[in-house]
Amino acid sequence: MIEKTGFRKDNLGPFFNQVAFSILPDQKQGAPFLVNIDNTIKKCSTVDDLLEYDDDVEVLQTWPGKSRSDIFYFKVKDIREHIRKGGK
Repeated sequence: MIEKTGFRKDNLGPFFNQVAFSILPDQKQGAPFLVNIDNTIKKCSTVDDLLEYDDDVEVLQTWPGKSRSDIFYFKVKDIREHIRKGGK
């Protein structure tokens, strides 16, 4: 399990739309999704790849900003729920 102190879990909708879904399938992203599987961190490059994991897999992703970057924490089920509700 990832220690979540300092990571953001709020405001996931805009994060998913502006960061997670902005990566085209054939495009490399500067900050990949980091998934935690059995206390092993693996890199995941696209949302499609991310959706291949089980719902309870923990994910970290950076949202770069002008003066700082936020690190978001969520589970695969959160992004599935966002898609189900009509997100990109």
